[in-house]
Amino acid sequence: MNTDTTRQDQFVPPGTLAHHDAPAASAPDQTLAHELAVDAILDDCFLSIGQGIGLRATLDYDAVLHVRNTFRPKFLAAMRQFGNRWLEDRTVVTAVGWMLGERAVRYADGAPSIGLDAIIKASADVQRYCQLHAARRSGARGSAATDASVARIAGYWCTWEPKE
Repeated sequence: MNTDTTRQDQFVPPGTLAHHDAPAASAPDQTLAHELAVDAILDDCFLSIGQGIGLRATLDYDAVLHVRNTFRPKFLAAMRQFGNRWLEDRTVVTAVGWMLGERAVRYADGAPSIGLDAIIKASADVQRYCQLHAARRSGARGSAATDASVARIAGYWCTWEPKE
């Protein structure tokens, strides 16, 4: 799998998929490394979403934008807060991506493509699932279900909310 996300030969206007204008929370080299890692993670997530959808439907462009615009800031904020734990969390996150695809197909209700409304509902389901599952695991471990502990248990990819 090619995870090279440098894309220096492409012009990308501001406000589009690959524009990186988030404020730097750490050293410039570290911020760039996090942004490149998050782009590769999103690529992996989209592959998992596609596996969940299978040949049952296609994903509309506005649905792709929604997934990217919803999860990229969360992934980046979590990575800045907790560091790059992708290798530890990959199996959980890709399973959640598969579940997102599956839920999106269900909300599309037999349509040949998955639109924005279906992916928004599926994203909300997946985020609720991650939060509830992480809170249960936190409680089972005997620790308080603080936002940070729940986010850490969930692999933080689904639940972490970026601070503006």
